[in-house]
Amino acid sequence: MKIDGTTKIVGIFGAPVTHTASPAMHNAAFASLKMNWVYLPFHVTLADLPAALNGIRAMNLIGVNLTMPHKVAALSLVDEVEPEAKKLGAINMVMVEKGRLLGFNTDAYGFVRALQDEFNFDLKGRSVLVMGAGGAGRAIAVKCVLEGAQHVWIANRTASKSDAILKAVGAAGTVEAIPLTNDAIRKVIGRVDLMVNATSVGLHPGDSLGLDPTLFTPKLCVFDAIYRPAETALLKTAHAAGAKTANGLNMLLHQGARVFEIWTKDKMAPLAKMRQALKTAVYGVSK
Repeated sequence: MKIDGTTKIVGIFGAPVTHTASPAMHNAAFASLKMNWVYLPFHVTLADLPAALNGIRAMNLIGVNLTMPHKVAALSLVDEVEPEAKKLGAINMVMVEKGRLLGFNTDAYGFVRALQDEFNFDLKGRSVLVMGAGGAGRAIAVKCVLEGAQHVWIANRTASKSDAILKAVGAAGTVEAIPLTNDAIRKVIGRVDLMVNATSVGLHPGDSLGLDPTLFTPKLCVFDAIYRPAETALLKTAHAAGAKTANGLNMLLHQGARVFEIWTKDKMAPLAKMRQALKTAVYGVSK
């Protein structure tokens, strides 16, 4: 690709940002469609986020993705937030339009699409256990409610974070907070169709939520939002018990595809090319 004065620039803000696979995914999409666009990673600290967002407006960039630790902080720094993103309590992308910063959340969309791909799973009328009440846990739990889930349990070690989600959702009887312990989960697991790990536990070797293997059964679908490593300790335990399992790579793919389509407005994301680029970047395989 020839970079010149007509090249459109997008990217991702995070701290750290060295781990991100998003540049590989998006640049593969641009190359496959012969678009004069480039996607770049930018190390931006939380303290520098206001200046960095003003910078993309001043330089007339198309927009940026946001990763840790910016998804919640950026809510108050943009000019407008899409209605669903307000409910979800986080944004993972910003678009510059006529000098205004517009905030979106495509993570929840990616989550729903990943469930369809991996399990052919529809959230409507189903029961879900979400482990973790941070930004990812909140977005996933709220999205489950918006998609018509019958019941959502939020399991977290800090009760105040779970309570904040319950207050935000405002769906009495639909969402319930429980401790992230084997005893508490055992009381509800028989009613759970889908278990989701939205914590960061599993990213590093030896990381474990400490869940009893007897909690898992073949009727259970277990989704881990972590995609590196490909199989976390949670997924290994669940798989060994016969549960259906999936990691977060398809969630990353579909949220990225939605970002691509919002930024480009009239182009369909080349999913196959993006998936191939992701697998190569994350796992070192091309198929």
